[in-house]
Amino acid sequence: MNESEIRELEIATECQLPSAYREILLHYPQRLTTLAAKLDDDEPAELFHSMESLFRANVNDAEYTKSIFPKSFFVIGESGCGDYYAIDTASADAPVYMGGPHEGEYPQDAEGKSLPIDESIRAYVDDLITQFEGHVADLDNDTVYSLPGKLRLYLSICLSVLLAPVVLLLMLLSIILAGPFSLLMRLWERCCPSRE
Repeated sequence: MNESEIRELEIATECQLPSAYREILLHYPQRLTTLAAKLDDDEPAELFHSMESLFRANVNDAEYTKSIFPKSFFVIGESGCGDYYAIDTASADAPVYMGGPHEGEYPQDAEGKSLPIDESIRAYVDDLITQFEGHVADLDNDTVYSLPGKLRLYLSICLSVLLAPVVLLLMLLSIILAGPFSLLMRLWERCCPSRE
């Protein structure tokens, strides 16, 4: 994003975005972009970076998101399960809160007051990068081991050579057995008393 897009968002939402969050929008973390690409994700839902996504969440869906968060909050992402992540624009550190339709499932103190999931937007980004690194590592661990090139080729040829006679033998056996089976079925029909 650029300064004019950020300013346009601020005007549309009537929120002054904290400098810590503005910096992230202006210089979106390359590490997060790289990890998201490995997970086939153009834009991590947990931290929007496009004008379209931020505008949709904070302007087009403002009636809904403002029913979840106070007026000074700015939605920065979503979980994909109906939960939203928002920063408190009244604080310079921009603490990140979570909210949505799952009442009682979000961090709260003893009095029921919402607690941030991260004390600052920077900590949230660091946690998000760590989370994505874990997902990528899990993906890498799920890969199936395959044999090296030539060994795989030789094994494939050997199996083909060994299986070809077995398949031919099974086909021949089914042809040979089909005739006697047919004769047995006819004999059964003639010998078997009718059920009428």
